[in-house]
Amino acid sequence: MTPEERLDQLEPLLSETTAILDRHTAQLRQHANLLRQLVQATESNTQLMQQLLAGQAGCLEQLALLNSPLPQPAEASAPTLFSLVDYTPDPAQRLEELETRLDAMGSQLETLGSKMDLILTKLIRVYINN
Repeated sequence: MTPEERLDQLEPLLSETTAILDRHTAQLRQHANLLRQLVQATESNTQLMQQLLAGQAGCLEQLALLNSPLPQPAEASAPTLFSLVDYTPDPAQRLEELETRLDAMGSQLETLGSKMDLILTKLIRVYINN
């Protein structure tokens, strides 16, 4: 076989190899972009979790206040202007407010769960494509 024939056989092989390497490079770039998106989504979910935990701590404090015994009134006299200004809601109203907050936290947790499902789906796609 002459050197020219060898070169003729080597040239298509090299061009095919280069094309395959270019495709792999493009796929690696896509995967890098997807991984960046996943990292950003994970960071935002971490922040949401921190907010939810802070809200949960506040709700637990409210529950502790609701479970604490109510002080007995000192006198059964007519309310004064000062006592009307310092009005605090009754335990039933505080419980309603707490339930509202817990419902809001539940919906936030559902949103977070759907975002985590989306992240898992993207991770599975990246894993399958590799």
